[in-house]
Amino acid sequence: MDIVILSFSFIVSTIVSVLILKKTKSKWKSRLSAFIINTLILATATWLLYITDEEAQMFGYVHVVLVIAIPIISWINFIILEISKYKKWVA
Repeated sequence: MDIVILSFSFIVSTIVSVLILKKTKSKWKSRLSAFIINTLILATATWLLYITDEEAQMFGYVHVVLVIAIPIISWINFIILEISKYKKWVA
């Protein structure tokens, strides 16, 4: 389940950040949007998984992988935005 959530977050944040980069031509706005989208999706998913899983509530288990993945996915998005500058995917 975590891999599906991580993949969804990565795809959505990449698409939105590239679209923002196309519209505004501002890298910092597209990077910020990717970070905010990743944070919202992964934090919400962590919270929902914690609330719906009784075992997690009983033993205090939290999906730490989702929280740790926020900066990792954001850095991958940043690298994709830098590569897109050289590959002319966005222009």
